[in-house]
Amino acid sequence: MRFIKKTFALTGVVVAVLFHARAAAAQTLLSPPDELKLPTLTWTAAVAADWMTTYHFTTEYRDLLHETNPLIRGLDTHPAWLVTAGASIDAATGWAAYRFLGRRHPRLMKVALYGAAAYRGYLTAYNLQMMREARAIRSAASR
Repeated sequence: MRFIKKTFALTGVVVAVLFHARAAAAQTLLSPPDELKLPTLTWTAAVAADWMTTYHFTTEYRDLLHETNPLIRGLDTHPAWLVTAGASIDAATGWAAYRFLGRRHPRLMKVALYGAAAYRGYLTAYNLQMMREARAIRSAASR
């Protein structure tokens, strides 16, 4: 339960910091349009929550839970590298989506960001459920 509270608190901090971030003068061409700011923050918060829960289950429940993403599955025994590699893939994907969709098709980009955020929310909930089940298995086995 403490982990869930910490996850939500850290996600809130990330959203608050990103919401109040301002573009520097040299970044005016690269800063997202105002209509993409909230979808980008939503996606970023969902990605952060997913990676926090992934890190938690790879450190605490290594014997019962394993990463299923085929791109990073080989790093399952190294939680920090797993999260770093996965977050790097997310950052590259977000950059490419903004680069190729954001300027010309902002409405499509908004839909993509909200869709990706919804999927990451599902993954976060799934990770939390799997950790609950792993905890129940451990407590049943210790009896």
